[in-house]
Amino acid sequence: MGDKQSPPVPPGMESTSKCYQYAPSYIPNLKVKTWWDDVVVNENTWAKMLSKSYPAIKDEFESVVFAKADKLHAEGSNVWARALTSDAESYGRGWKTLVLLNRGRWDDANAKLFPVTSKAIHDSGIPAVEAFFASMDAHSSIEPHSDFTNFVLTCHLPLIVPENGNNKCRLTVGDETRQWTEGNLILFDTSIYHDATNDADATRYILMLRIWHPDLTKEECDALQFIYDCLEHPELLSEDTEIALSAQRLATSMKEFPLEQSRSTGGFGGSKGKVGDKKSSRRAKR
Repeated sequence: MGDKQSPPVPPGMESTSKCYQYAPSYIPNLKVKTWWDDVVVNENTWAKMLSKSYPAIKDEFESVVFAKADKLHAEGSNVWARALTSDAESYGRGWKTLVLLNRGRWDDANAKLFPVTSKAIHDSGIPAVEAFFASMDAHSSIEPHSDFTNFVLTCHLPLIVPENGNNKCRLTVGDETRQWTEGNLILFDTSIYHDATNDADATRYILMLRIWHPDLTKEECDALQFIYDCLEHPELLSEDTEIALSAQRLATSMKEFPLEQSRSTGGFGGSKGKVGDKKSSRRAKR
């Protein structure tokens, strides 16, 4: 990225920098930064609300995943799914996911198994495109890769980090490496090459969210969401008005928050009018 990154790659590092962006799904003129600390710390209420929910989210996660594992596997959907493609698996096989929300569509079964977490995401107003738990096996790594899309950023809420604070579980974005620490929210750009390492003797668990890029307008988010909707419901493009309206009603029903007691305007992260794809393990490559 060189001087295209904010802040620019330091002088003298141009030839050795690993700060490359690869985004075939690309919208021009969006700010490019490896780490978005200012957004997390200074700007967004959703980040503060989600951070405050960390103890409750972690307690629920441990209860469901460990104490109620049989129920999770019996009632859950695609529990700890691996990558769907050999290309994604080539980055590393230690990463698995358990999806709550995918492209605006809640996974009803999993959301009901994790109501505290789902409600925290929904009620915080986070502009989430996806939300899922991700595990990373002990003594495993993920090779440098891009997530191909520059109009979403990636947020991690570390839940269980073995040897927390001892730099055993690390994430590198561009030229900078940081460690995950429990409860500390981080936001970064995964269209920039990034990699991960777990050198500890136990599995690392995070809550991972993908959010709209802050530079996008509401109209741009709506347009992108409509593309996602059409991938799931091609009938939205039908020239037959009744067919198109029927598809729209179906798409709308699929975006509604599945926990009745918290149902509000629908959509993901408390937002309006956003629906998404039902495929749940595409992002397991990360």
